[in-house]
Amino acid sequence: MAFAPDIHVFPGGAVDPSDADPRLIARSTRTPDEAAAALGGDLDPGAAIAAHIAAIRETFEESGVLLADAPGSTAAEVRSARAALVGGEIGFAALAERLDLTLRTDDLIALSHWVTPPIHPRRFDVRFFVAAWPGGAKPSLHGDEVAAYGWHRSADALAQMAAGDLDLWLPTSSTLQQLEHARSFDEISTRLGGGCLGEIAVDDVTRDLIRIVMPAGGGIAGQPVCAYLVGRRRFVLVDPGDPGDPALQRVIDLAADRRGSIAAIALTHVDPDHAAGAEDVAERLGIPILVGPGGGRPLPYAVTELRDGHVIDAGDVPLTVIATPGPRPDHVAFLVGADGPILSGDLDGTRGARTIPAPPDEPAWAASRTRVAAIHPRATRLGGHPSMD
Repeated sequence: MAFAPDIHVFPGGAVDPSDADPRLIARSTRTPDEAAAALGGDLDPGAAIAAHIAAIRETFEESGVLLADAPGSTAAEVRSARAALVGGEIGFAALAERLDLTLRTDDLIALSHWVTPPIHPRRFDVRFFVAAWPGGAKPSLHGDEVAAYGWHRSADALAQMAAGDLDLWLPTSSTLQQLEHARSFDEISTRLGGGCLGEIAVDDVTRDLIRIVMPAGGGIAGQPVCAYLVGRRRFVLVDPGDPGDPALQRVIDLAADRRGSIAAIALTHVDPDHAAGAEDVAERLGIPILVGPGGGRPLPYAVTELRDGHVIDAGDVPLTVIATPGPRPDHVAFLVGADGPILSGDLDGTRGARTIPAPPDEPAWAASRTRVAAIHPRATRLGGHPSMD
């Protein structure tokens, strides 16, 4: 294919104009207004319901899994209808009428929103959904768009990627990270389902430090994350966790408005709500991404791993790395300049509003907090997420 050939991806594809067919909307369990609300309010109702219906259609076409009720239809009839759909012999609206489908758009959990970086010649605006596996469903391959398919636990797929055995696109690997530690579908629905997309907020904390509250950490609406620009003319960007164009372009413009540029990206840790926008900015600007010890493992791109005590001097204000394992093994904090403040990431306990994080190492976390306090007792600590109070 022209886009991302030989990459392992989830079932999916383009929204067709026919996905907005009134006959399909009438068979949806979710109304257009409900679909728009589920996506965080950044699509109009017509486009939002079409995205939901496209997700059901593409999943059926590519994997044979039908997220719909088909009363009175046999498995053989459903298979035959799918073959006709993939072969272009019938449209999805006519198929839905033939099988008397009820499209279970209410079973789709709207997860995240990703847009291909602007430097790419082919760009896609992608919505990810999660759904519970229908009882008795069996995946099957049909058609020529998919070379092969497999079923992987999230942790196994990430391990295979790290070993070089599975090629993943960043939105795919980030989604696997987001789902890796889920214990049930109810937890996914409760914790990860997108909320209302907020506004970008900018605050000059000090002369050398700008805080940018991005509204969609990990691409999930309703999960604000604090990114930081450190410097005066040559900046280090810390934790650009929102992969959306508006948030990332705002950061780049802030540096340009100060007649400067971003020289490097540093991550307090590599959970998607802190890291999801890093590759985009790095590709646009041709700059390195710096992570804590072992932080490169769940990422599908090259990074430089930092050691404790390392001084990041890419910008004109240095950042000293403080290894702070606990929230994650690769978690680090950054001392700005000689005497603070400290960019502490998730060290102080405020995690992403819509995450299912890995079980923390509580003893290591407590030791890290004690160590940071001893290094600079009076330094202001600036966390990775705004208070949700």
